[in-house]
Amino acid sequence: MVEGDFTYWWEIPGEWVEPPNERRDGWSGMMRVVVAGDTYYVKRQRNHLCRTLAHPFGWPTASREWQYLNRLGELGLGRPTPVFHGVRKSAAGTEAVLVTEELKGYRDLASQTDLDAGQRQRLAEVIGAQLAILHRAKLQHSSLYDKHIMVKWRDEGPVVALIDLEKMRSRLTRAAASRHDLEQLERRQKVFDEADWQVLLASYQRTFGAR
Repeated sequence: MVEGDFTYWWEIPGEWVEPPNERRDGWSGMMRVVVAGDTYYVKRQRNHLCRTLAHPFGWPTASREWQYLNRLGELGLGRPTPVFHGVRKSAAGTEAVLVTEELKGYRDLASQTDLDAGQRQRLAEVIGAQLAILHRAKLQHSSLYDKHIMVKWRDEGPVVALIDLEKMRSRLTRAAASRHDLEQLERRQKVFDEADWQVLLASYQRTFGAR
């Protein structure tokens, strides 16, 4: 795995894929960089904070995303592999960096418009099962759009990874996490028809209720 300290990842040149987005007194942006032939995504932030019960004075959204990237790994769920995370204080404020590996061979769900009925249903089954595992852990993605579900096809079928975990949060109950994300995804996706969606829900319920 590539190494590097905060300064290395803060200063390494690359291509902005998400130009810095200013919010209040801070900003956050994402760069694509290539190191030794491998591609990495580097999120850089300054004073881009969120407040939680554990961090009432705020902490970087990149730090929250790092936490949940690792949590999803513990659950066996697909997500970008985390490489580096760091926070420092500067004269300009709180700066944070988050580095993840490229999801090679993946395309987002929104682009999966060339699938036949059988492929759509296999994909719906996998997504349903993955989301059930997420919600059984009382985790809510909170931004579950079709562009935030990445898909890679292999001979044995689809593999799914979740991205953009900045807004992920823990909920008090599984039901709360489930209700928000499923309603959001149903509204925001255009790939699955009603029959496919019922396949997704059936797979979800089987996994959600498994012991």
